[in-house]
Amino acid sequence: MSILKRPVAFHVLLAAIAGLGGSSVLGAPPVPFLDDNEPGLQMLFSGDPNTTESSIDPEDGLLKPDCALGAPRAGTGGDGGKMHNDFLLCENWNFEAKDWGQVSFLQGAFILGESPFSDDGGFECSGNAGTGGYNPCVNTTIRAVTTFKNQSVPNQNEAHKMSEDRDWVLRFDFKITFPAGQTFGNDKLFEINKATPSQSENPRRGDDTMLVFANGTAGSFGPQGKHTYAVYHGTCAAIDDCGSSDTLTPINKQLDEGTITLHYDADERNYNLWHDNDLLVADFDSFNDRYDASFVQIGGGGSSGFENAIYDNIVWGVVNEIGVCGPDGPGTNPPGDFNCDGVVDVADLGIIGANFNGVGVTYVDGDANGDGGVDVADLGIIGANWSSVGQVSDVQGAGLNAFVPEPATLSLLAMSVLLVRRRRR
Repeated sequence: MSILKRPVAFHVLLAAIAGLGGSSVLGAPPVPFLDDNEPGLQMLFSGDPNTTESSIDPEDGLLKPDCALGAPRAGTGGDGGKMHNDFLLCENWNFEAKDWGQVSFLQGAFILGESPFSDDGGFECSGNAGTGGYNPCVNTTIRAVTTFKNQSVPNQNEAHKMSEDRDWVLRFDFKITFPAGQTFGNDKLFEINKATPSQSENPRRGDDTMLVFANGTAGSFGPQGKHTYAVYHGTCAAIDDCGSSDTLTPINKQLDEGTITLHYDADERNYNLWHDNDLLVADFDSFNDRYDASFVQIGGGGSSGFENAIYDNIVWGVVNEIGVCGPDGPGTNPPGDFNCDGVVDVADLGIIGANFNGVGVTYVDGDANGDGGVDVADLGIIGANWSSVGQVSDVQGAGLNAFVPEPATLSLLAMSVLLVRRRRR
């Protein structure tokens, strides 16, 4: 893996634009918005992947790595203000939630690795990476809960639940590969519920679990092979009972890298699931017809997988209901309308070109997905909503031709970015 750097950024931009020509998207998925008055979760995994801190051991005077794979880590329940499996001495890498949410548990010897999704690293866990048969990332798992801004909770059951009366969105970036000879990976890609960690280990608890996105059979690849999953949903009380078409939906697409978005639609009281800009499953129910979730588990499952995993930019927030387009989001304008003139066009592409690879930016700087940076993912949102006019509801209800750029438009997009970047030089 390599981080996108400025010398190759433009070529990546052009490739992404060209790829939109054959896309079947009907618009971009909603973007999570972290509202000061609503609970949420923000896990950005920030730091410098190329820096490994070290200190002098007071006992032998030797240099000791603090951020290495085998460096000291917090035990079960946490130590010294650190969560389970976080580095005890490494302060350069931040695995905690930022402002919203609370991380409770890491399973596996995670490090901050180079991420394909951001310049400041991602949560990396490599199976079979150790020597002598040591597998530091068996069953890689991240668990966290939602809270109000800058608030903590004493335990999982007292987490601040997302409202069932307002649309909310969970999104995260991932990349999964398998070491040579590995026969299966984690059972799950993610699940959400309102349970404690012990309850979340058993997705058959229908009263607690709201959604499981998992392989078809524990301890094996999914129903169609590697990187394939199924969504378990509906009203069945146990996953073993979820065998019908209205309780289990196989995903007919390999999912090894990209962005997962889960949208709760408060008006319809159901879910929509996206991979990048592809709507995988629309209008499906939770296990228990409840949507006040507060707990997310990324990875994990009932059996041990040894996959190589990168997770990044886990954000859980509400859909922005502010009507005015501005730094906090598009409001009722189409996503990607960075200059807030009601249409996604070359002017908005120019904003992305001017700020590409920028960090610490806002929506009006080209950060369409709210992850704090301007990159190819934001360009994809522009492509999905190209020449869209009017309110978001109107955009999402329009036909396919309103969103997929024509070949002439693609050429114009590429030329516009090129001109912007030349002017910057």
